[in-house]
Amino acid sequence: MSRPAQIAFLSRWARAYDPVVRWMGFVPLWAAVAEVAAPRAGEWALDVCTGTGGVALELARRGARVVGVDLAEGMVRHAHRKRKANGSERPARSLPGAPHPSPTFFKMDARHLGFADRAFSLITCTMALHEMAESERGQVLREIVRVARGRVVLAEYRVPRHRLKGALFRMTRAFEYVESDDFAHFVRHDVGDRLARAGLRVGTPRDVGGYRIWPCHVGDR
Repeated sequence: MSRPAQIAFLSRWARAYDPVVRWMGFVPLWAAVAEVAAPRAGEWALDVCTGTGGVALELARRGARVVGVDLAEGMVRHAHRKRKANGSERPARSLPGAPHPSPTFFKMDARHLGFADRAFSLITCTMALHEMAESERGQVLREIVRVARGRVVLAEYRVPRHRLKGALFRMTRAFEYVESDDFAHFVRHDVGDRLARAGLRVGTPRDVGGYRIWPCHVGDR
């Protein structure tokens, strides 16, 4: 599936996204990402490729002022609906310095983030890199590093390196080869190595079911 077709598909079926990923174990993953991120009260956080806002809402519950961005317009609309359903009626309408801590969501291409350098002290990105072409992964990671000035937390599939376990993983994730632009390339390369090459200082990962969370910092900070 091409990237434009994938974005159109996600927009069209955004309402069905949460029931599907709940079955895949995303709900505890969202909570675990927010726990690892450990936002400070009032801290500005950016959730890249936010989808329906699962991680963004978890960060907001922990006191962060959250901006979530996604390229799929339908996902962004559904994230707004979830924010209202969770009792957060007042989104923060400006960037750092706005008075309201409630999350807000924008349609935005993660390859070209419309924020200043070092604009956010916390950035998260969950279950998005595997869906991209390899060149896009590099662009998105470079943009994340550019707008970060502190912690970066990323979550992705935990790909087994054992030959038989790896083969089973590929079989059970066969749908990703259709949905993703380049899933085959994704599973052949270690995510932690990718993050380090992008300029992130990678900490000790945390596993949650079939997923892995990488806590990182920008540079030596």
